[in-house]
Amino acid sequence: MNTKMDWLVLEKWAADQWPPEESEALGHWRLRASGGFTKRANSVLAVGDFPAEPDWYERICSFYSDRGLPAVFHISDSSPPELDLMLEDRGGIVTAPCFGMFAPAAELNARLRPHQDRTDVSAELLASPDPAWMEDYMLLEGHALEARSFYEGLLERMPAPKAFVRLLSRDGETVALGTAHASGGRAIWSNIIVREDRRGHGFARALLAHLAAWSADNGARSVFLQVLQDNAAALHLYESAGFKPEFRYHYRVMQQT
Repeated sequence: MNTKMDWLVLEKWAADQWPPEESEALGHWRLRASGGFTKRANSVLAVGDFPAEPDWYERICSFYSDRGLPAVFHISDSSPPELDLMLEDRGGIVTAPCFGMFAPAAELNARLRPHQDRTDVSAELLASPDPAWMEDYMLLEGHALEARSFYEGLLERMPAPKAFVRLLSRDGETVALGTAHASGGRAIWSNIIVREDRRGHGFARALLAHLAAWSADNGARSVFLQVLQDNAAALHLYESAGFKPEFRYHYRVMQQT
């Protein structure tokens, strides 16, 4: 998968796995809003050609202004080439440069399977997050309490089949969490987090091993994830598991006036 059209299809599919509270089409683009929680759920998915409407920029700014939010654009290899410079000229600030990474599901399973057999942790796989999983997720990610209702709604809106994985130590402490969803021969992983004081002990690989096994069992031939470009530890982990960066994206945050 290496053409602009391939990535356009992929990005729209990936966006469907992180459904916002509100979504409005503007030509090929999507205006997404969710009270300001996460850029993915509060940005214009600007993939594909420019909207036909000549006032598309003003309409986007009004959409977000009406909700008390800045206009934020998701810019990627699938966006019109001139869009990023246009937004820069209007004062847009680049933030959160990310990689989209891919790996063959069978290769992931083969590399990670040995880490699935650790005896010092056990894995729970849930079809939906229970209150304990949700509480652990908010704590490990350091999210504010007022964001909980957004994340509960987001995880509920995520299409099935999906899995919410929890790794537990022998003493019953949650050491790692992750989420997977599969459809159309692909899986997407998100919410991958290891308890800070348990990092560096191989628990991340054990978590990925369980995500890989679930993904293969649910028909995935490839696995996709998104990671910040400056997250060196995560990049090393994913690349050693078999993922490769395939495309880049970032956000342009427009200044509110």
